Amino acid sequence: MIYRFSILILGALLTLFSFNLTAQGFSVSIDSVEVQVGQDVCVPVRAKGFIDIVSFQFSLTWNSQVLKFKKTQNYGLPGLTALDINGTYSNNHLFVGWANPSGECFSIEDGKILFEACFSAVGSVGSSTNITAGSTGFPPGNGGAEAYNCFSQNVWFPAGNDTGFVKIVAFSGTSHLFQKEASAFQVSPNPTQSSAQVIFTSTESGNDLLLVTDALGRIVFEQKIPVNIGENRFEIPDNAMNAKGMYQVSLQTKKGVSCQMLSVQ
Repeated sequence: MIYRFSILILGALLTLFSFNLTAQGFSVSIDSVEVQVGQDVCVPVRAKGFIDIVSFQFSLTWNSQVLKFKKTQNYGLPGLTALDINGTYSNNHLFVGWANPSGECFSIEDGKILFEACFSAVGSVGSSTNITAGSTGFPPGNGGAEAYNCFSQNVWFPAGNDTGFVKIVAFSGTSHLFQKEASAFQVSPNPTQSSAQVIFTSTESGNDLLLVTDALGRIVFEQKIPVNIGENRFEIPDNAMNAKGMYQVSLQTKKGVSCQMLSVQ
């Protein structure tokens, strides 16, 4: 009786483990950005749950009254090129298809860029659009969104997708695009001083731009800062944010512009 009971428990555990594996699969996370009217912006499309994937296909959809597709770039998978991403079927659909040239399973970390989709901002100031990954717009006979792993299982997991959002803003007196990549750096009050501290990690050395704007969009602090490879810390003087309220801290690097909000109370 004890032996039989152990077998039943093991079977239950195996069933539960199998369920957890199939309950999660490959999804995509699309960045949210702001772009100045008339300018171009490239939106990263990132991997989520990209484990042992052999092939996938999905579409991106947006409002063509707000954005006009231009190109794709910065491909992060072996063999993925512009030829695998087709925007000719419609002016508001992009079709993405990839198969590993080696035919083998392939895995990458969450957050890694699969590719970037670049657009021109053709809408008016204040207009916005979601960028959604899914099956919308596939031509007849071409199926829909799917992703196959080593075991020939379709592990496309639409519930895990993070929809992108693009808003068109007016010129703010500076030419920098405010792309919201919250994980790019950290902002926190300095525990020993009244200033605020920016913390970020860089893979390149050089000079970056640190910009602080208040709730009305006025620039209250702007400075070029020297950046070293590895962790960097920079203090924003307390007199830059001497009024209570919300401030946007923007860090412009060679790879784009990242923003964080900081509350002064």
